[in-house]
Amino acid sequence: MDESRGNQIAAMWRMTTASGVVVHPTRAAVQAMENLGVEMSKAAPLLREAEALYVATSWGHLAMVLAQVNAVIAAALPRVRSEEPSTWDEYYAKTPAAMGSRSQSVVPGGVPGRARSGVSSGASTAVRSGVPVDYGDRVRAAWVGQCIGTALGDPVEGWASAEIAARHAPISDYLAPPKVENDDTAYPLLVLHTLDECGPAFTSTDLALEWVGHLPFAYTAEWAAMENVKAGIFPPESRWPRNPCGAWVGGQMRTTVHGLLAPLAPHRATELAFRDAAISHFREGMDGAIYAAALSSLAFSGRSIEDLLRTALRFVPSEGAFAVTVERSLDACRRRGDWRSALDELRPELDRYHWIHTIPNIACVVVGLVLGDGDFERAILTTLQCGYDTDCTTGQVGAVMGCLLGSEGIPPRWNDAIGAALTSYVEGFEKIGFDDLVAWTTRWGVRLEAEAAREHPLRRGPQAHSTERAS
Repeated sequence: MDESRGNQIAAMWRMTTASGVVVHPTRAAVQAMENLGVEMSKAAPLLREAEALYVATSWGHLAMVLAQVNAVIAAALPRVRSEEPSTWDEYYAKTPAAMGSRSQSVVPGGVPGRARSGVSSGASTAVRSGVPVDYGDRVRAAWVGQCIGTALGDPVEGWASAEIAARHAPISDYLAPPKVENDDTAYPLLVLHTLDECGPAFTSTDLALEWVGHLPFAYTAEWAAMENVKAGIFPPESRWPRNPCGAWVGGQMRTTVHGLLAPLAPHRATELAFRDAAISHFREGMDGAIYAAALSSLAFSGRSIEDLLRTALRFVPSEGAFAVTVERSLDACRRRGDWRSALDELRPELDRYHWIHTIPNIACVVVGLVLGDGDFERAILTTLQCGYDTDCTTGQVGAVMGCLLGSEGIPPRWNDAIGAALTSYVEGFEKIGFDDLVAWTTRWGVRLEAEAAREHPLRRGPQAHSTERAS
């Protein structure tokens, strides 16, 4: 067999990430299905056979066995799909926000509960024309904070907490010269471009076609969805074929931008995030995407971190594993008061999942935010040391802390190393200055707020938008 062909097949079984982590994609796919509650015993003997064929470098036979594993996965996915909402209205109807809890405001001055951790004890954010008066500064701090977080987490992506401590502790700075280019910030650029091309009523398919037109590659759930779109399978159908990883963290990693586009308007932010996540994610992957958008939207209120984390839970189904994990993580933080102890308590449950799965990563986000005590540096370093998918978690925490604190809350030594521009692998958007990025984001945020005020001045709920491409 041709060497390049053999290498390609070998990588389907075993590969090493840029951070040095060995991954087994097919084993991970089977684990992802098991985490979704699907019985996968038929895959076990095939996985054992695949390992033996890999050791024997029998690449042709290995490809045949991997195809059989994929067939087992494909046969099981419909069982997951049958229980999953396919529209925003269906999803929203399952959330506490839709179940009669609107007596509790989610805007400044109205978040229930006393401040337990974080920046504020209840002071309201000044608002002009529906957006915070310091909107631009907070958006800048969120973009820069996410870039800081992804650059900090990138060198140890996929590492366990103990390995990070053994090789790098104590950590007080970047682990390597910061690299701003990251998939966490690539996808949000295409949300902004889709708004330019299609307007506020853009659909999931509009955004998915932007992926096809501008992304040279993708990973896990995004890769499967993009390949499906290329084959003419459009959202929300695009999230199902060949995609056992729809509950992984990719949706959560890319939807903070929707909160930046809808400050203090979590209902609007979460509906936008659904359109985005419906391309590629479901179950906990969808919950993570919705929660990330709600959290960044609410962060503009300046309320306490624990209040933000709890209020954002109103926008995800309360009975799901995602919401339960957030609640358990908050409880562990409150009782333990130390990130190591809290993580030790949570780890037996978290380690049931692959390190890219949403569940362990949202726990790390909660631990980092709560036990970071309202300090940007402490929050990102705490999150980093929890391990798992560290660029995604630390990036999200950096963005949320940026929204909360503004630019003055980010120490210059973290900020200065990032530079004045975002670089990306998005074709057509390889470099964009932060000044231009902030102007682009806030221009659309102001416009979306103005249009919402004009069209639905009293409405506080889901906006009905098809996931099909506008004609």
